[in-house]
Amino acid sequence: MSGVARTLAGHRGLLATLTARELKGRYRGSVLGFLWSLVQPLLLLAVYSVVFGLVFEQRAGVGADPYPLFLVCGLFPWIWFASALGEGTVSLVANAGLIRRAVFPAELLPMVPVLSNLVHLLLALPVIFGGLLLARATGHEVGGWGVLALPAILALQLPLVGGLALGLAALHAHFKDVRDLLTSALTLLFFLTPILYTLEAVPSGLRWLMRLSPATPFTLAYQEALLAGRFPGPGLWLQMAAFAAVAFLAGAALFARLRETLVEAV
Repeated sequence: MSGVARTLAGHRGLLATLTARELKGRYRGSVLGFLWSLVQPLLLLAVYSVVFGLVFEQRAGVGADPYPLFLVCGLFPWIWFASALGEGTVSLVANAGLIRRAVFPAELLPMVPVLSNLVHLLLALPVIFGGLLLARATGHEVGGWGVLALPAILALQLPLVGGLALGLAALHAHFKDVRDLLTSALTLLFFLTPILYTLEAVPSGLRWLMRLSPATPFTLAYQEALLAGRFPGPGLWLQMAAFAAVAFLAGAALFARLRETLVEAV
């Protein structure tokens, strides 16, 4: 596990180069370039706002007003989480040629989609900030100094996503069913995470189920920091730190255990 962390730290320059190449390659030749990274989130936001805003808003719970802004505070970070895991899981198989080179650090490959999708989230933040300003201009009590907690929340979510990507990538190299299982698991986790509704809208006897989602404390923290404008409480920070530590330690340990058989597996 410590070897994986040392490899990532020791090759951070190469990791940055690979991430930049991934971002440039994804939009090479397109007219809008990085603006395409906003198309899917904005489309989902429009669909969810219309469908759930008309049918679901009254049941979303206290604190979900304005509903589109409440939705975007959880949806954009979720897209980073889901996209990074989906792309990271198949990264080793997709780059089998690089893995077969004895000198190439395979640990970097799952981290490239994690960082590139983080860049997409950062590029989407002005949309959220613009929504906050518009909501305040129309009389909603949203936003505040809590937004200063955003870098710390992102810094805690990074090892969570990175650790899961490392472990899933190593597993998928050996068991190709992992990608399909992940797709189903992400669908389930999306509805178990309070993105479309507040946690308070869930019956108290079922809230423990929502707490099982590793994305739940981070979603609550984003909503607190961005929408309510408050710094998340100590309990949320502890939950985020615990999920991040367990995910990275477990994912890195699993990757290290399966590292020697990756060449044969892919």
